Amino acid sequence: MFKSMLTIAAAAALVVGGALPAHAAPTPSTPSAPASVKVTGSGGDADVTWGAPRTGPRVTGYTVTVTPADSQPNKGVDRLPATARWDHFGALRIGTTYTFAVRAVAAKRTGPAATVQFTAKAAAPTPQSLFALDAQGSVVRFATEGTAPSTTVAPNGAGYTADDRGDVFVPSADRTSIVMYPASGGAARTVATGLHLTADLRSDVAGNLYWADSVSGSVTMLPIDGTAPRVVAEFGTVQYSKHAFAVSRNGIVTAYNNSPFGARVEQRTAAGVTTVRTVTYQGVYPFIGALQSDDTGNLYLSVTQDGPGGRFPWLQVKAGASAATRFSTDDAFEYGATNSTSLRLLQSAAWCSEADERSGNCSIDRSLARELVAGADGSQQTLPVTGITAGSRGSNVGASTEAGDVFIDINRAPSAGLWRVPAAGGAAQQVAAAQYTRLLVI
Repeated sequence: MFKSMLTIAAAAALVVGGALPAHAAPTPSTPSAPASVKVTGSGGDADVTWGAPRTGPRVTGYTVTVTPADSQPNKGVDRLPATARWDHFGALRIGTTYTFAVRAVAAKRTGPAATVQFTAKAAAPTPQSLFALDAQGSVVRFATEGTAPSTTVAPNGAGYTADDRGDVFVPSADRTSIVMYPASGGAARTVATGLHLTADLRSDVAGNLYWADSVSGSVTMLPIDGTAPRVVAEFGTVQYSKHAFAVSRNGIVTAYNNSPFGARVEQRTAAGVTTVRTVTYQGVYPFIGALQSDDTGNLYLSVTQDGPGGRFPWLQVKAGASAATRFSTDDAFEYGATNSTSLRLLQSAAWCSEADERSGNCSIDRSLARELVAGADGSQQTLPVTGITAGSRGSNVGASTEAGDVFIDINRAPSAGLWRVPAAGGAAQQVAAAQYTRLLVI
């Protein structure tokens, strides 16, 4: 069950309570108390697990109750199917001791409870992880330091996303359900069904999930608090199929609808305030290739410009602004990545047009020689970079840690593979020689 997972970015386990005796003995028409009830968690989250009752009639469902129930949906009572062996509770107050009661239900008769107590304790921050899709379509996790071996998290991960706990969410093959692969390595769980998904899930730091509905086209959110999915942003009338959406770490949602005459931008703040504006390009009409947002609502676009140049420049649309601007008038092969406070843009030493490249007249220095750091506060600085060469031209999108390390995938020699550029610039470090897509740091 997908419920309130108030993310406190933690790895340390909390107190695990032992199951207390059942409150009452079962009768022949009621199941016994569930077996092996346990609770684990970190920060403001708790996972309750149990086994089937050892005696009694066939179980048709379970109820799980938390006390005290402050800030919990449904007054702290969850009703789950007979196949359930797990439930999640969030928004727990640090220092508070909670009692969880699990009961089995059979033919509308509820059996006795097995209870377990749990004290929520503050937890240390968890280092961020890098997630990516490998060539087989599996979700792979790397340490952001780039030193530990990778771990395969989920198969068939097209369109995946992850939350700050490290849980990975994947659209089902039929695009009607969301499957969660827990950070703990436990069994995959379906967290929502009956949906109209596209293969492009997003998440924010609180754990809300987002997608563009395949039927309505609206940007839809599955809230962390267990309430029903709801529309949070609209694209308006899409005429040219050039639209994209972005979700910042703090939950700003942007629906960007491109056209030759300007872009319609609908933006919803984390507090739920929606604004709509038109953005102009002040030049040649570009086709949007990628869209990212920082935590102040600044937008960063990788775009394709018409003509034989083969340009894919990155543009900025400042929060509330009505015009897109380039960071530099000089063309370059560019790789961009955004965190909550900045865009970090790797740029090549030189550039040539696509027409020249195809004709063989393109003997230029493609090394990624500098990194432009554009802060959300309007500041800019340029850092030197060495040891890495750009691959194919295109909307090259990487991922950035909150500290400013950048991860990019280069798709051709001499630098083919996954790379890390330190936050201070300098020598790039190869993380893996294989190719990866859909990079995500969280």
